[in-house]
Amino acid sequence: MGVCTKRHGPSDGRIPCIDLVHTTGDASVWLVANNTSSDEGTTEPVAIAPEAWKALAIGAAGYVLVGFNSTATNIAFDDITASFPAVAETTTAFVSSGYLIGTAAFLPLGGRIADRQGRVKMFQLGVMLFAVSSVLSALAPNVWVLIAARVLQAIAGALVIPASLSMVLPLFPATRRSTAVAAWAAAGPLSAAVAPSASASILQFSSWRWLYFLSAPVALVVWLVGRRRLNEVAAPDATGKLDIVGAILGTAGIALVVFGVGKGKDWGWTSALTVGSFVVAAAAIMAFLAQSKRHPHPLIDLALFRKREVWMANAANTLISVSSLAIWLVWPLYLKRIWGYSNLQIGLALTAGPIAAATMTLAGGRVADRVGHKWPIHIGSLIMVFSVGWCWLVLDQDGSYVTSFLPGILSFGFGWGFSSPTMNSYALESVPESTWGSMNAAFNMLRNVAGAIGVAAAVAFVGSADRPDIVAAFDRVFLFFFVSTALGAVTIFAFYPRQQLAPDG
Repeated sequence: MGVCTKRHGPSDGRIPCIDLVHTTGDASVWLVANNTSSDEGTTEPVAIAPEAWKALAIGAAGYVLVGFNSTATNIAFDDITASFPAVAETTTAFVSSGYLIGTAAFLPLGGRIADRQGRVKMFQLGVMLFAVSSVLSALAPNVWVLIAARVLQAIAGALVIPASLSMVLPLFPATRRSTAVAAWAAAGPLSAAVAPSASASILQFSSWRWLYFLSAPVALVVWLVGRRRLNEVAAPDATGKLDIVGAILGTAGIALVVFGVGKGKDWGWTSALTVGSFVVAAAAIMAFLAQSKRHPHPLIDLALFRKREVWMANAANTLISVSSLAIWLVWPLYLKRIWGYSNLQIGLALTAGPIAAATMTLAGGRVADRVGHKWPIHIGSLIMVFSVGWCWLVLDQDGSYVTSFLPGILSFGFGWGFSSPTMNSYALESVPESTWGSMNAAFNMLRNVAGAIGVAAAVAFVGSADRPDIVAAFDRVFLFFFVSTALGAVTIFAFYPRQQLAPDG
């Protein structure tokens, strides 16, 4: 495992060190001289052990499973809604937003457990649970069982996501970790690139249930390969009792916020149920923050968020993620309801965005390793603002795919791929190694909370497919996304530190 975590120096905050990475099969040790520089300096590429790439491939495969099912569910949303005609669309939306709620709510706990109990162990457990929950989703007799199965799938994802990255990073030299994060993050867009056309093909000839059935054997293959190839990498100093009370309070707060947003239109935004949901959610979140300050080993160490790098990256990530997750539900609905696309046409139309995102994710990681995080994050956020603004101002009922839709989805992929994974890497490199699992969980928790709010708000804005002002409803959704993305970019430009601080410990 990587044993070099101290980076204190008189000039740039870091010192040269040696990374020791244990290889599989025997007691051999791979040594790499690891010379680091400041965030805004340059670095020379350092060799990476083959075992690190193998572990990264397995971790990324687990991440692909999570990303594929999320995108596939968005493509199948109208088909799932049609299977349960007696259920309100805002309730069926919890098949998608409920998954995001569950993932967000359990990510801090999953990250903390992975740091304590073993990252590989929790990754393997999450993959197996994902296989089981996929089968349960496919067999769901009603929408409530489907939502419950999706929440179980979310818990599995909450174990897989933080462990899939934190079990890999110690195997990479410090100067190449942005590349590792970028390669891992690229798995999400790559799965999203395959998911639309694959999902649409399945829906064209079969039922949405097969989207979940087919995930189970893939998860079993990942589990079997992981069992043979992965070696446990312990997190240093990850000890102490789990904060169960904090987990309950945080879960309740997150769930009630999204539930209130999702059902506000049905209940009435000023009704007792809606207002009560938000009031109780606020109380639960305040209690969670207080509990996190008191507990010796909280799920989310709030002290880490005192660092400007950490709170800036997480705040910008949260604001941008309102659109970056929910827009993948809105685009298929737009193409189907406004332009009359078939499922297969929708799948093909969406493929360009994830391909662009995967390409720029890898490029962004390499750029960040060489010249620092600043420019990929800044440039990428501006491109995303342009993209969502394009969708708001240019997309209309009479537009064409090439001139109206394609520029928006391509630029969105380029912008997200260049900035979002680099922000994740930036946040991780700003904290001690012992908290990588927890920090990655917090980053993705906030991302999923924002995405769940975005999905709930989008479904509430759009409403039913037969509403007379459907085009104007989509315009309001894109305006909402534009505002949140622009605020994220403003946060980056206003608060990005002029000089990177080295992590403590």
